[in-house]
Amino acid sequence: MKNRRVYQNNGNGNKAALHREQKVPPKEARERADNWLWDQETLRVFVDASELKRQGIFGLGAIYVGQGCTFVKSKKQYNSSMQTVSIYGEIMAVDFALKNLDFILNEKLIAVPSKVIIISDWNGIDLVYDEDILLEKFPLINDVAKRINKKMELFSLSNPDIDLIVSSLNSDEKRYNPFYKAAHNASGKAIGLSRMR
Repeated sequence: MKNRRVYQNNGNGNKAALHREQKVPPKEARERADNWLWDQETLRVFVDASELKRQGIFGLGAIYVGQGCTFVKSKKQYNSSMQTVSIYGEIMAVDFALKNLDFILNEKLIAVPSKVIIISDWNGIDLVYDEDILLEKFPLINDVAKRINKKMELFSLSNPDIDLIVSSLNSDEKRYNPFYKAAHNASGKAIGLSRMR
């Protein structure tokens, strides 16, 4: 939730800050978050990436949500050749989420779901299914996409009863979404950025 300052005019033309007022999420958003948290069939994995001062140092964050549980994972990723290439961070966050998915399921931290949805705020994440993303300028991103497809293929072979999907977060799902915010904050904390959005 974003904070909003409430001001009072003190009579001489200057404003004095009184307090911060929290924007309260609407009932529908609270119900949606609650439904996602307690969903017994679908495990949702929200992912995000942050870059430290355009240096090619990325924080990757993922939160696994379902069955009344949340698990937050984060890590730092270095790649100076990808400075300012936010798509690299976003696609690496999906790769990171897949790696930790095996751990969460193999350690039996939750019951086996029937569906796993890895959700990114990059609206082009659906391109990951295309073996030729056609980013000629950044072939490394194509390599990561191929690695993700291979991991998804291996996951499906090992877990034939689980439907695995990579999807993007639409603007309505992004608003008032505590899980997306948690993924964003985890990615920032991984690189020392602790300021909340």
